Amino acid sequence: MTIWDLLQACVRRWYVVLVAGAVGLGASYAAMGVTGVYWSHAEVTFLVPTSAINPNVLKTTTSDLIITAGVVAKRVNGNITWNQMADPAATIVGQGVRDGWSVQLPDHGGQWSTVYSRQVLEVQVSGPTAEIVRERQRELLERIDAELAELQQGVYDSDKITTAVVPARAAVYYIHGSTVRALAMIWLLCGAGAVAVVHATEIRALRRAGLPGGAAVSDG
Repeated sequence: MTIWDLLQACVRRWYVVLVAGAVGLGASYAAMGVTGVYWSHAEVTFLVPTSAINPNVLKTTTSDLIITAGVVAKRVNGNITWNQMADPAATIVGQGVRDGWSVQLPDHGGQWSTVYSRQVLEVQVSGPTAEIVRERQRELLERIDAELAELQQGVYDSDKITTAVVPARAAVYYIHGSTVRALAMIWLLCGAGAVAVVHATEIRALRRAGLPGGAAVSDG
């Protein structure tokens, strides 16, 4: 079936094109009415106690700190699990979480490996308003400190692991997708769907008529 044959088939099956157009209009209307989402991100770095051996705690990385950060994340998350993304920099908004949060120890490994190289917890929050996001992030940061403090009960203050939050003040961003790209994808999918349905309908009609696929269509 040539492109010209397919165009003629679309004319004959105009009702399929009409349905696809109606779906496209409805989806376009819905896409244009979608509002943005507020999002915030913070890094909680776990620090060794300051000493003569470790004067610069920000540059000190140990497996014990990474393990501690992972334990704290597990206690905060409970039974909640997060999908492993190919890019550790992927945001929860990009994953479709428009109203929620995540606390994760970044995995810098590949598909077949797990690599935790930093004693840092990535805290991400999304929500419908900037105030909700700020409050939710504040609660999560306080929860992280509380879980860390509980793990270190009985430890001398001079030997305790501490945390540093970057940025110190929550920066909240408003994220809104591209309406133009959304509309382009909607109409591309609707057009492709209409063509696929018309093609399948024509092939089925030819088979019922006992004709070779495409022969009768080429004849007009």
